This record gives sequence, C-alpha cells and structure tokens, in this order.
Amino acid sequence: MRVRKPRLAVLAVGLALACSRGPRLPGELTFAGVSFEKARDWSLGEVSGAVFVPPGEKLDTAPRQVGLLASRKLVTGIDLHDWVMKQYRAAAFDHWHEEETADEACKVGGPTGPTIRPFVALHVCRGGAGVAACAEVDDGLTDAVVARCAGGTPGCWDELCRQMWETHRAGLETLVRQVATSE
Repeated sequence: MRVRKPRLAVLAVGLALACSRGPRLPGELTFAGVSFEKARDWSLGEVSGAVFVPPGEKLDTAPRQVGLLASRKLVTGIDLHDWVMKQYRAAAFDHWHEEETADEACKVGGPTGPTIRPFVALHVCRGGAGVAACAEVDDGLTDAVVARCAGGTPGCWDELCRQMWETHRAGLETLVRQVATSE
C-alpha cells in the first residue's frame, strides 16, 4: 500500500506559505499619467510594501515616489492607517505638519540628515476582500517652499496639503482599490 503523507505535507506547507504572504504588489504602475517601476519592496511584521519611482530615478532623489502597502492581518483601512502613522511618527526625521482622518493623512517633513529630502506625502487606506491597503504619493519639496512654509507663512502647510489632495486623491483611490481588491 502506498502512503501519500509526505506529498500531502509538502502541499500543506506550500499552501500555508502562499496564504501567509501579503497580497501581491505590482512590479510597475502608472500614476498621474506617469510610469513608475519598483525601486524597493519590503515586509515588516504583518505588512508588506513597495516603493515606485519613475524609470531612471533613484529612490533617495526621485522628485516623486509612489508607495503601496498591504496586509492580510490588518484588514481595515483604519487599522493599516494607524500602523502607518505609528511608523511615520517613530521615523528619524523632522515632522513639520500632519493632517489626518481615520484612514487618510497628509504628512510634511524634512531631513535630520543627508538621506531624506524634504517632502509632502499623502496616503489613503482602504479595506476589501480580506486585505487592507494604502497608497501613498510622496513629492519632494523645493527649498523655496520649505523656506516659505517653515518661515511662518500662516496656513502654508495646510494649503500645500489641500493642493496635493486636489491633484492626487482620485489617483490614490484608484491604486488603493486595485490592491485592496486584488487576489
């Protein structure tokens, strides 16, 4: 009599590994009519992510970066947003401005060292199909914008966030829904 237990065990391990991986993130994407390619992917606990830059750009100097994050363990947009904000607030750079709702944020920050460029970043997080996902756009800031806003111009950071939301909300919503509903 032939016993198939080893094959079954290998199949069970393979299925367990496939199910424990985070949602599949693309190798490239289009955002605001521009092509982006994956510059880095990562996994931290129950969350996986990828950062995309325009072809030929480097992660630390790209004028725009697009990020995707996903989790099968944190299944609501609110839970994943809370995780993102905890990571953001713990990061070692200057935090100049924050605006957030339960599942969205605008964050503005800058360097405490030579490897971080000044930035404004928006993210939206949504849940769906057993997956929570966030999409983020991160634009570098010019020295002139930093000088004006950090110099105390009233409402400057708020206006910067408003303009970014007006320009990028629809694109972020499209990306996050694609990840949150993909298998």
